Amino acid sequence: MVVFICRRLILTFFDLFLFVCGLCFWVTLANPLSKKAKIMSTLITGGTGFIGSCLAEDLIGEGERPVLYDVAPVRGTLREMEADVDFVQGSLSNLSELLNCLDQYSVDRIFHLGGLLSLPSETNPWASFEANVKGTYNMLEAGRIKRVKQFIYASTIATYSKGITSDVVYDHTIQRPTTMYGVTKVFGELLGRFYSRKFDLDFRGVRLPSVVGPGAKTAHMSIYNAWAIEEPLRGRPYELRCEPETKCPVIYFKDVVRALKLLAQAERSHISTMIYNLAGISPPFSARELVDTVRTRIPEARLTFNPDQKVMELLREIGRLKIDDSCAQSEWGWHVAYSLEEMVDDFIGEFKKKSSYYLE
Repeated sequence: MVVFICRRLILTFFDLFLFVCGLCFWVTLANPLSKKAKIMSTLITGGTGFIGSCLAEDLIGEGERPVLYDVAPVRGTLREMEADVDFVQGSLSNLSELLNCLDQYSVDRIFHLGGLLSLPSETNPWASFEANVKGTYNMLEAGRIKRVKQFIYASTIATYSKGITSDVVYDHTIQRPTTMYGVTKVFGELLGRFYSRKFDLDFRGVRLPSVVGPGAKTAHMSIYNAWAIEEPLRGRPYELRCEPETKCPVIYFKDVVRALKLLAQAERSHISTMIYNLAGISPPFSARELVDTVRTRIPEARLTFNPDQKVMELLREIGRLKIDDSCAQSEWGWHVAYSLEEMVDDFIGEFKKKSSYYLE
């Protein structure tokens, strides 16, 4: 009898042990923080750059912990948020590094913003090929191999140039760029479309006009739109390397971040155009209008014009374009928020608020 009771007690404790183990297993499985593989994250290439750092700051504010991939170290205002990001210093031309990064941080969404801009691409087309062509291929291939759910691509209106017969540039307008930068971006667009068709990658992107905001460091053909505001705030004179009547499609950096997020949040069933024009501030303002607007806010601004023929040649190709972004409006609710005056006012406010970083 005693032996029977002991056996029953042992079985009862064993059953209880199995029950507790099973309960722990299911609790662990259900808890999204229990396994690293369950923690999904967003990767931003060019993450320490101008747009990348602004997007990262916005995502952090929404509770995300983005992964920043860049050849350059964490810098500027991003240093305040180093504890809230994961940073990987690496090259887009190294597929192994990209694969390791996606695997290590269980990335399921990529904002591909990294690459070489217009003037650096013209100066060094070989480096542009490595960063913009090979780098985009590597990023798409890494995304395919690691089964990334979404790929957001930053293209440019500089993909439009020769052969345009209409006064208006639509999303389906022919793309025959003459610059190395434009050529590399058309390649990225077409390769992304191929990966979408062949591998069902959720690829989508925007063609950005000139992006304006404080803290931009890299010279490009339309950088005067930003530096004509920032240099007077630094107390320095600035020479615009364009003619006063030059017009260039422009968008404020906060509108860019909002556009990238809106595009990413849109239901895939609503995405039919895939790569979208963004017109920016419409109608485009002239360099003279920009200077006049700055001077009303900063009367002591020392701004002059000294056109550079190389820059003017590049600007003429995009300055004459009227950009239609009706597809972005209808498919995912895009609209520009900042006018010229609002952009200059907000730029000045942002610069003053974080002047300790911008004045370094």
